Amino acid sequence: MVEPEIMRVIILAAGMGERLYPLTKNSPKSLLEVGGGKTVLESQLDHIALAGIMDVTIVTGYKTEQIEAKVLGYEDMSISICYNPFFATSNNLISAWMAIRQTNENFVLVNGDDVFKPHVLSGLIESRNDITMVIDRKENYDEDDMKVVTGENRVFRVNKKIPSEDANGESIGMIFFRNKGHMIISETMEKMVRNKENMNIFYLAALQEIMDRGYPVNYFECSEDDWAEIDFHSDLSFIRQHIEKYAADIVNV
Repeated sequence: MVEPEIMRVIILAAGMGERLYPLTKNSPKSLLEVGGGKTVLESQLDHIALAGIMDVTIVTGYKTEQIEAKVLGYEDMSISICYNPFFATSNNLISAWMAIRQTNENFVLVNGDDVFKPHVLSGLIESRNDITMVIDRKENYDEDDMKVVTGENRVFRVNKKIPSEDANGESIGMIFFRNKGHMIISETMEKMVRNKENMNIFYLAALQEIMDRGYPVNYFECSEDDWAEIDFHSDLSFIRQHIEKYAADIVNV
């Protein structure tokens, strides 16, 4: 019998959520309620536990004290806080780098504004590739989608600026790094953060750098209906109206 891999989930939740103002005036985006008495963060933690992962790092920044207080109720999980003091002047490359440099295990990076069905994470961590990105496919892509170009079971490009007609998928903001993949993303980010011009870029720029060097980034495909992200008020309204399809397997941890 193969022993289960030691694994951690890193949740990137440092941002200010300005596009959701005034809802985020007094609360971080990850603590907005999505329905059923659950916040975004609670939904994520419940589904992480369902996947059998009990070690979690949450990268915080804006209103960190509220997140720190919220996770005190998750006594059965080992949750650590990685505070990003540069949250107001940086993008998530810095948050990801800060957490990864403290992580020894294989890990999954998850955007802090994603709501997803449990099988998305549990399916992803079955991958035995070094780097695996979760993607979905749909008929049309808009300018705010993190678009991808795939082929031969690999991702070759990832960027919001990819022309919609060239894209054939979208990154949902969940990526699994294991074994050599952990080392490669760590080393790549370490070099990138030394350039102050990279303070305000997405961590996926590091993944593109890796792909440009020819290293394979594989993908795990989910349905467009398996997840949702919360960027705008309309996103939050949609999730609240359809929370039952994401929350069907939620348990109290």
